[in-house]
Amino acid sequence: MTSTALAVAASPAFLASCTAVICSPGPDSMLVLRLVSRARRRPPVLAAAAGMLIAGAGYAIAAVTGSMAVVLLRPELFLVWQIAGALVLALTGARALWEALRPEEAAPQPPAAGEPPADRLPRHLLLGFLCTAGNPKVGLFLTVFLPQFLPVEAPSAAALSLLALVYLAIGALWLLVLTEVGVRVVARRTAGEAAFPPLAARIGNAVAGLVLLGLALTLFIR
Repeated sequence: MTSTALAVAASPAFLASCTAVICSPGPDSMLVLRLVSRARRRPPVLAAAAGMLIAGAGYAIAAVTGSMAVVLLRPELFLVWQIAGALVLALTGARALWEALRPEEAAPQPPAAGEPPADRLPRHLLLGFLCTAGNPKVGLFLTVFLPQFLPVEAPSAAALSLLALVYLAIGALWLLVLTEVGVRVVARRTAGEAAFPPLAARIGNAVAGLVLLGLALTLFIR
């Protein structure tokens, strides 16, 4: 691995670009906020975040190895991939909207005394994985995004791998911060009562649902 790759990975331009892309509103952020509003605890949200990172790592590997070129050579594969991802986002958004309209039926019940909470971590892990894996544009974006920070003369796989690793690390940090801030706001208690009112939870679900539906539509028509 060259010193050039190390310098690029630590450069303000690359770090700022990664941060801007990762922190911009997207399916992953909306899903995290939706799960924070619903679960109000860290484990389910972190499980979903882990699923997102696994899918992101897969896309990074595909970008570094050039495997995403297969998608470009098979437009029908890309279309099916997009439709599947749009359906995942649409179903998630529709459920969030339904819970915003009928919170008395959709709100999770607190566990009985002495009973451990049912986190359903594998389910949340799968949901996070599908949210990211269902969008092939992530892989195509990384295929174009990472090489532009390296010298024009055929960037090495090692250099691209380093940039991909830094990109994923920033993504992981962002998901952790978003989860921690969200859980602290939602679960904070004042005088024994939740400081996060039910109406705010409904509004949060509605906003997340609408954004997810909009992203699903964008993914489907582009």
